[in-house]
Amino acid sequence: MKPARWVLSRLALVLCLLGGGSLALADAVQQLDAAQILLGDTPGLPPDSAPWQPQTLPDNWNVSRPQVHGYSWYRLRFDLPQVTDDPYAVYLPWLRTIGAVYVNGVLVGRTGEFGNVRFAPRPQYFVIPARLLHAGINTLHIRLFVSEGWRGAVSAVTLGPDTLIRPRYEWRYFVQVTGPLLSSALSAALGLFILLLWLGRRHESMYGYFGLVGLCWALVMTRYFLGEPPLPNPVWMTLLGGAQIASNVLLCLFALRYAGLKWPRVERAVWIWGAVSLALYVGELTSVTQSWGKLAEYWGYSEIIVTAGWLAVLARAGWRRALPERLLVTLAVAFIGGTMVRDTIAGRLFGALDFLYYPYSALPISIAIGWVLADRFVRSLNESEHLNAHLEARVGEKHAELEENYRRMHELEGQRAVAAERQRIMSDMHDGVGGQLISTLSLVEQGELSQAEVAAALRECLDDLRLTIDSLEPTEHDLLPVLGNLRYRLDERLKKQGIDLDWQVNDIPKLSCLTPQNVMHVLRILQEAFSNVMQHARANQVRVETGVDPLGENVYIRVRDNGTGFTEDRPGHGLANMRRRAQVIGAQLRVEPSPTGTTLSLLLPV
Repeated sequence: MKPARWVLSRLALVLCLLGGGSLALADAVQQLDAAQILLGDTPGLPPDSAPWQPQTLPDNWNVSRPQVHGYSWYRLRFDLPQVTDDPYAVYLPWLRTIGAVYVNGVLVGRTGEFGNVRFAPRPQYFVIPARLLHAGINTLHIRLFVSEGWRGAVSAVTLGPDTLIRPRYEWRYFVQVTGPLLSSALSAALGLFILLLWLGRRHESMYGYFGLVGLCWALVMTRYFLGEPPLPNPVWMTLLGGAQIASNVLLCLFALRYAGLKWPRVERAVWIWGAVSLALYVGELTSVTQSWGKLAEYWGYSEIIVTAGWLAVLARAGWRRALPERLLVTLAVAFIGGTMVRDTIAGRLFGALDFLYYPYSALPISIAIGWVLADRFVRSLNESEHLNAHLEARVGEKHAELEENYRRMHELEGQRAVAAERQRIMSDMHDGVGGQLISTLSLVEQGELSQAEVAAALRECLDDLRLTIDSLEPTEHDLLPVLGNLRYRLDERLKKQGIDLDWQVNDIPKLSCLTPQNVMHVLRILQEAFSNVMQHARANQVRVETGVDPLGENVYIRVRDNGTGFTEDRPGHGLANMRRRAQVIGAQLRVEPSPTGTTLSLLLPV
C-alpha cells in the first residue's frame, strides 16, 4: 500500500503545481478598456504632451462621433510585474477600418494600407516579442483610419501570454469570419440545388424564388469574410445592397407561394418597395444630398416591416403543416425574428459592436426548406413505389396477354414469310425454268432444233434452276459466297468455250440489301452478262473484280472481257432486263463497250 500512497501523493502535488501555474497564467491576461484618444494624424507617435482625451473602450464612432472620419490615435497603459521569454499577444475583437498597433514605440502589426478601405471587420491578433516588454508600465498605441462613410470602431484590448490569448482569437475568428463563410457556401450550394430542381419543375415558382434567395444571401454574407472588396467599393456596395433588398423581395414572394396565397396587389407592392429601396440606397451611396441620405435612413426602417410580414406569412403557413415541418419552420421564423430584434436593438439603440447572430440567420430557414424538400421527395418516392407495385401487377397481366398475342403473330408472320418465299420461288421458276422449258419443248415438237441446240437449251434451264437454288442459300448479307457459287456454276462452261476466267474477287463490306430476292436479281444480271460474253463477244478471256469505290458509298462487281464490244442499240431485251433488275435493288448498272472489249459494272449501295 505504501508505494501506491506515495504515487498518489506525488500526483496530487503535480496537479496542485499545474493548477497554480494555470492560475498564475490566467492572472497574466489583462483586459484593457481605459484608453486615451487623440484625433488627427501625426508624423510619428504622439508625445505625452499632446492633448490626449480619456476614452472608454469599446469605442463605436457611430455613437461617439458619427460625422467624424480620418486618423486618430489611442493610447493604453498596462503593467507587467515581470517579463518572461514567452511571447505576449494583443487581441482585438473589432478594429475597423484600418489599424496599426505599437508596443513601447515599435510597430508589431497592422491590418492594411492606410488610406484604403478595409471591407470586412474581423478580429485582429498581434504577437509581441518578449524583448519589447519590460517589467512595470508599458505603453500600447493604436493608430486608426476611418474612411468617409464607414463605421469606425475599436474594441477593448485583451493582452497576455500567446498560449492563453490565441484560443480566444481563433474561436472569435471562426464565429466572425469562418462561420459566415460556411454559411455563405451552404446558402450558395442550396440555392443552386433548388434552382436545378426548379428548372425541372418550372411551374413550381416557389423553388425558383428560394433558390435565388440562397444566391443573394451568399453574396450578402461576403461582407463578413472578404478582407478587400473584389470590385471598386461603390460598385461592390451597390451589389451587396441590391442583393440584400432582392433577398427580402424574393423571400416575400416565396412565403406567399409556400402559403398557397395569390395576392397580386401585395406582390406588386413588394416589387415597388424593392425598387424604391434600391434607388434610395444607390442615392445614399452617391451622396446626392444630405436630405436624400436622411430619407434613405428613415426608409431603411421599412425593411423591418417587410421582414416581419413575410415571417408572419411563413409562420402561419408552417403551423398548418405536419409536425416536423411545423416545428422546423416555427424555429426558423423565431430565430430570424429574434436575430432581427436583437440586432436592431443592440445596433441602432445601443451601438453595440458584436453582431454575431445575423450571419447565421439563414441557416435555420435553409434547414427547414431542405427538410420540406426532402419530405416531399420521400413522400413522392413512396407514392411512386406504391403506384409502381400496382402497375407491375397490371403490367404482368398485360405482359402475359401480349406474349400470347406475340406468339400468335409470330406464327402468322412465319406462315406469311413461308408463303411469300414459296410464291417468289414459284414465280422465279415459272419465269425462268418454266419459260425456258416451254419454249424449248415447243421448238423440239416442231423439229426446229438440233440435238446440240436442245442440249444448250436444257443447260440454260439447269442454270436457271441452279440460280434459284443458290438464291435460297443464307448469305448473312455477304456477297462473296454468292459469287463463289456462281463461279462454280460457270467455270466449266467457260473452259469448254475456250474462255479463261480471271477471278479477282476481294473482301468487301456486308450489304444489308442482300435479301434472297435481291440475290436472285444480282445473279440474273451476272448470268446475263456471262451469257453475252459466251454468245456474242467472241472473247477468250473474262475478268471478274470486286471492290469499293473511292467514296466508300458503293460496292462494285465488274465483268470485263476482251471481245469485240457491242453497242446498246443491239436488238433484244437482255440489257433492258438487266437495268430493270438493277433499279429494283437500288443499284446502278454501267456498260462501257470499246473495240477491245466490254466492261459491265454493277454498283450496290453499302
